[in-house]
Amino acid sequence: MIKAGQAPEGMIDASGHVMAVGGRTWFVQSESGEVFECLPAGTVFAMHEDTSLLAVGDHVGIVFVDDGTGIKKGSIVEVGKRTSQLSRKGIGKHAGEQVIISNVDSILIVMSAADPFYNKRLLDRYLIAAELGKLEPLICINKIELMDQELIAEDLAVYSDTLKIPVMFTSVAEGIGIKELSEALRGHSTVLSGPSGVGKSSLINAITGEELQRTGEVSERTWKGKHVTSSARLFAMPGGGFLADTPGLRELGIWDMHPDDTAFYFHDFDAWYPKCKFTSCTHRHEPDCAVKQAVEEELIDPERYVSYLQIVESLEE
Repeated sequence: MIKAGQAPEGMIDASGHVMAVGGRTWFVQSESGEVFECLPAGTVFAMHEDTSLLAVGDHVGIVFVDDGTGIKKGSIVEVGKRTSQLSRKGIGKHAGEQVIISNVDSILIVMSAADPFYNKRLLDRYLIAAELGKLEPLICINKIELMDQELIAEDLAVYSDTLKIPVMFTSVAEGIGIKELSEALRGHSTVLSGPSGVGKSSLINAITGEELQRTGEVSERTWKGKHVTSSARLFAMPGGGFLADTPGLRELGIWDMHPDDTAFYFHDFDAWYPKCKFTSCTHRHEPDCAVKQAVEEELIDPERYVSYLQIVESLEE
């Protein structure tokens, strides 16, 4: 059972945050640094209203459990308010919100120069999800040794020049850009997300200097070397901050957004839509649309406009 609000005073034995999930087990690192294998209690007090009760990154309160095994275990009785989150629409026609990670500062959207090629349609969906979830976006194009960096930088200029989103280029294989990326992320809590095969795990290993993702083990500084299969997990960064890894996503369904609001998340449209003839203009079929005119004159990137149309259509389904 879920109850709104805080747990009764004196009920909680320890507070901490969720570092990983494996099966039904949530691994919670307490404020003292101890890690507890936890299950949700029969009654959980939640200070958020999202449909996902628990997510990696959540601040939780636990009650200690002694089952005679000698393993530190707990029962999660409280989930704190979320300051930010990366969410997507769950799989299935009637699925609700799936919170992938919570309480991080920023999102590093990782794609690769090739093998697989970067996907600007998916990138645009990530940018909307970041804004909806109050995450600062950064873009990383990995495996840059496989393509001409100048050509990709030119292709992504709308993001770096118009939208002012940092775009970084890295190659784990050749050690390109790793130091710069590490410096940009240090001191922050950042979730890495993107399609499978783009090298997120290799980037985490390169940044932390540890083979954390080869075995799925987390540093002794963080918790005690548990091997888990998780939907997301947190890793401590050298010099401060956390990195959160997520599974590869082939698609990212936008959650809880009306189709008519989509244009407000395409900030390269901002200078144009106030000039449309109709205040309710959808920038698709109306006459005297300033956004469509700007697209025709290439004042707005035509590919971004196509991406906008596709996202609106997907929200109307």
